[in-house]
Amino acid sequence: MHISTILRGCLVASLTAVSSFSFAQKVVTTEKTGQLETLITEAEREKTPSLRVVGPINGEDIQVIRTMCGRDYSGYESEGTTRTLDLSEALIKQEAGKNYLNEQLGFYNRFYAPSADNEIGIKMFYRCEPLREIILPKTTTVIAGQAFDQCTSLTKCTFSAGLTTIRQYAFRNTKLTNVELPSTLTAMEAKVFDGCKELTTVTFTSKAAPSMPGELFPNCPKLKTIIVPKESLAAYTAALKLPEGVTIEGREGITAVRSAAASAAVVEVARFDLQGRRLAQPQKGVNIVRYSNGTTAKVVVR
Repeated sequence: MHISTILRGCLVASLTAVSSFSFAQKVVTTEKTGQLETLITEAEREKTPSLRVVGPINGEDIQVIRTMCGRDYSGYESEGTTRTLDLSEALIKQEAGKNYLNEQLGFYNRFYAPSADNEIGIKMFYRCEPLREIILPKTTTVIAGQAFDQCTSLTKCTFSAGLTTIRQYAFRNTKLTNVELPSTLTAMEAKVFDGCKELTTVTFTSKAAPSMPGELFPNCPKLKTIIVPKESLAAYTAALKLPEGVTIEGREGITAVRSAAASAAVVEVARFDLQGRRLAQPQKGVNIVRYSNGTTAKVVVR
């Protein structure tokens, strides 16, 4: 009797361990759009911490991905726990009637789907709180409004090298800390990074300052530094509307998106005024900053 009880206890413990098991990274390859529904099981949608998708996907496929990242088709919280999402080899396709979100607004519903190929659509990952890291498709050209709005755990987004446009509130209230934007970027709408309370540094790599008609960084209390190509410092200074206390630094050799590790390795070692006098701390106006990698930069301190 005692042995039987022990065996039953072991069996229960084993079943509990199996039921609480989280799947490792799930890699899914599609041959055509609309296949994720059958390629990812219900159990995997709830217990996959890391997902990589390769191949064409449409709005219905994105609906499955959203569910895995914490939000269902109607925008309600799901059981999904996916924290890391790699879409670098995915191809987003615009297909009529293939929606990823059905939002009820009073007496009518609004449906959301990619409005064009290679677009991260409006509210595509809206309120997907479990999501921490995402690698965007290499073919992405546009990040639409509120695409990652209220993704309150998102700390890292790897942008595509062909990205041209980021629209309003795209990253509102995320936990991004350091952002490096690609050299292909030509337009950013107002309040892209509104409420990013952990954001400290943003690097622009385009030699031509993007169109930025509105303030990009309201309610970002930790933001201290905007880094731009040295030869474009004047253009960015004129184009950017920055909160008080944020400095713009012009650095040499900024031509493309670099790794976060490489960016973090470079630190300031000395600072001077325009007359060559060493400064103990930043002073308003133009400062000359020397970095640990041997480069120097003109920095505008406001």
